[in-house]
Amino acid sequence: MEAMAIPLQESARPYSARESIKGDESATFDHYIVVGDRIIKECSNKRFISAAKAKDLAQRSTSPLKLHIGQGVNDQDLKQLYALEQGRVSIEPKRFVARACSATTHKHIASNIAISRAWDNGNGTYSSALMIDEDNSQLSDHLTGQHISGMMIVEAARQMSIATAEQFYMDSRLSRKVNFISHSISVEFKDFLLPVPTEILCIPVSLKRSGRQNFRFSVVLQFRQQGQSLADIKIDTSVIDSRYFYLKENQLVHRYITKAN
Repeated sequence: MEAMAIPLQESARPYSARESIKGDESATFDHYIVVGDRIIKECSNKRFISAAKAKDLAQRSTSPLKLHIGQGVNDQDLKQLYALEQGRVSIEPKRFVARACSATTHKHIASNIAISRAWDNGNGTYSSALMIDEDNSQLSDHLTGQHISGMMIVEAARQMSIATAEQFYMDSRLSRKVNFISHSISVEFKDFLLPVPTEILCIPVSLKRSGRQNFRFSVVLQFRQQGQSLADIKIDTSVIDSRYFYLKENQLVHRYITKAN
């Protein structure tokens, strides 16, 4: 199955300081990008604000306000920010999407889950939203400047590839445990990704099944901001029965010990 090129409509420039509202030249939106406190410390642009500052502005401001939900915001703050949306407060993205769960991402700590639950686009591709929590372990030593680190992007891509397989490729009727084995990961960074709203578009490339539960698949993950892909990551993965996985590990350990004697 060849990779599909899916044209996505580019949006207007939503991060400009002011945006006129059609039909009312006197009314303007004041734009801010809401990010986590740790990211704020690296941002020189005053349009980046914390969740606390955003909630304060929404309560005090009398002029139209548009809040773009960026990266580093935790789930509690996300729900509170979306609850602010009313006549003069607008939230982007419009739709609140819940964070993916441990079962689909194979992450045990919720703050380390960096994507939303994936959805089917209806054209052979899948999408999720990049949802980096400020407490994500990948941010601990990889936070320099106003952009998202490459290691964080690769981890989010890995999670999206696993989530796609779990949600759309796995047979839910089978209860036997499986493991995901990475064969290759190739990365192309085209530009810096800012900590702003980001779509992860998953484009399936190949899928080969060797049984009801075992299969190998490859996907391309595009990290898109304002309709433009700024990072393309191709991941080739196998899903295998856990019994074989642990047997293979034990064989490798035995081989090492035998050679070491």
